[in-house]
Amino acid sequence: MASKVATAGALLRQWKGLGTKCVPRGISRQLPWPQGTSGVSPGGARDAFCRRYATAEATRGGRHEGRAWVKGLFAVGSLGVGGGLVAGTTVYSRDAKGKGVEVESGSQVVSGITNGLARSAVFYWYALPIYTQYKLTEWWFDGTPFEDSEYYWDLLHDRHCGTVEYVCLLLKGFYLKGAQVASTRDDLLPQQYLAFCKKFQDEVPTELAGREELERTICSSLGIKDIHEVFECIDSTPVGAASIGVVHRAKLRDGRVVAVKVQFPDIEERFRNDLKTVKRFCSFALPSHMPFLDEIERQFLTEFDYRGEAENLERIRKDVLPGWKRHVYIPYVVKDLCTKEVMVMEYLEGTNLLKSLVKQYERYAAKQGLTLKELAEKSAGEGKGKGGGSKATSLAVQGAKMYVAEKVAQLRDLGLNLPRFLYNLTLGWVPGWAVPYRWSERPINLARVLDILMQVHAHEIFRHGFFNADPHPGNIMLLKDGRIGLIDYGQVKQLSLEKRVEYAKLVVYLAKDKRKSAVLQATEGMGLVTKNMNHQIIYRTLAFFHDRDTDDVTGGKNIQQFMDWCNAEDPILDLDDDYVLVGRVSLLLRGLGNAFNLKLRVTQYWRSEAERLLRSAGVRA
Repeated sequence: MASKVATAGALLRQWKGLGTKCVPRGISRQLPWPQGTSGVSPGGARDAFCRRYATAEATRGGRHEGRAWVKGLFAVGSLGVGGGLVAGTTVYSRDAKGKGVEVESGSQVVSGITNGLARSAVFYWYALPIYTQYKLTEWWFDGTPFEDSEYYWDLLHDRHCGTVEYVCLLLKGFYLKGAQVASTRDDLLPQQYLAFCKKFQDEVPTELAGREELERTICSSLGIKDIHEVFECIDSTPVGAASIGVVHRAKLRDGRVVAVKVQFPDIEERFRNDLKTVKRFCSFALPSHMPFLDEIERQFLTEFDYRGEAENLERIRKDVLPGWKRHVYIPYVVKDLCTKEVMVMEYLEGTNLLKSLVKQYERYAAKQGLTLKELAEKSAGEGKGKGGGSKATSLAVQGAKMYVAEKVAQLRDLGLNLPRFLYNLTLGWVPGWAVPYRWSERPINLARVLDILMQVHAHEIFRHGFFNADPHPGNIMLLKDGRIGLIDYGQVKQLSLEKRVEYAKLVVYLAKDKRKSAVLQATEGMGLVTKNMNHQIIYRTLAFFHDRDTDDVTGGKNIQQFMDWCNAEDPILDLDDDYVLVGRVSLLLRGLGNAFNLKLRVTQYWRSEAERLLRSAGVRA
């Protein structure tokens, strides 16, 4: 075994660019880019090919300032899984010396490739060699304990992550969208790739060449001659940039503060071409992704018309707010100012949920003398094996306990600050004698947030059959008034009553841990057909997509390994497309919990709404 591992190490090191030294794990292996480079580092014909097309096909000027700092994604098939609105505009890049450089992408355009054939060629030019090297490594280490091969896998991740990151920034659009979705599951990708993917949740370069093109696009779409006919002012710096458009804060002439969402020119054509390219690649490289890509493709047909998104937002706002306005808020739409390329809606004052959580945990880690990574590893070790059987009340109980703790802390702060208040009211009037107040930090009640998100989406799915299929962290905000802000309704799905009833049966059976035959019976009306109709594989597949990803289901495999295993054992031949995106909602909500070591069983939180629907339909489960 030792000789096999040693030989594999020599083989990996021989690949061009992998590096000439083996550096022990835990020590940075980032190689500085060669002096004087402004695109990718010289690495042979592939980079020359990409530079050539980046220059020839750039239609709006600008240049790519170095290779971006964010790290990349190997599972190229996952680049086509979906995405949504994100916030933030800065892309961190490396200069010629390998140091970090900030590029304000709100005013600077990263040159890209717009021709469809060239985009496909660039994708395959990079994807095929990377895919081949990973498959060879997988074959070589087949049967080898992971701890014996982990170091060599890390070398491979370090070798390729920057390349894929660069290609995503070069091609943008569809590939950035997939990276956003991949970032919602910490167990889907190695850490080298998560840094890149998570950054793209709220830091994406705009494709509009400055304010002039922004105003020209808005005026053309709204049919006005001057921007001031409608807006009192529009901020030049975007507050958010997504894979298909950019968001600017603005003020209407009537004084309302709004968010203006503007679609990038010609983005729909590029998306369609990229999706076809990725589907061809996945058909032979990652066939387990095909059913989901087919449904995502159908969803994209409506995402490029903001008028449809505006209607979706209005309907879900009407369905959700009456019962949940104390806990969540959904912005209203200025319908008269919504066109295919432009959407104007209420501006929400708040912060991105994920960024706020990361900052909070960074401060907590610093108090313990740890980095965020060290804190995460410590928490994962302490929580290993826990949470797989979480009950329906677990989040609610945790949230209630934290709420009580917050109130106790507030009372304690009031007691401690009362003497300071009395002092400042008297002697504190003397210049220089006043004493500052001390207030405890109010932590984000993550358990409460997750509990609310679970219940709100169950409300959408089972009561109305009209739900947001893209609840990734970039679409969730923490508002100043304490409520949760829900934005971006480009991907919305509607289920008929009959299909909701069938899905409710599945949720109840999974929640009750009923025998496999009952679960399989519930899928008869869902149109699920596999090659061998292997009951064990079907049960584990359904449990994974709609309930949990604990070891009893996945066998300890990560998402990609589990999907590949299921596809090899009993591939899916047919599945009613309407249920694909419901499973995606389950995966995304669980992914947010997994990122903070909270293992969740979605059906335990959706069971009450599912049973309510079945009772109203007169169905026993």
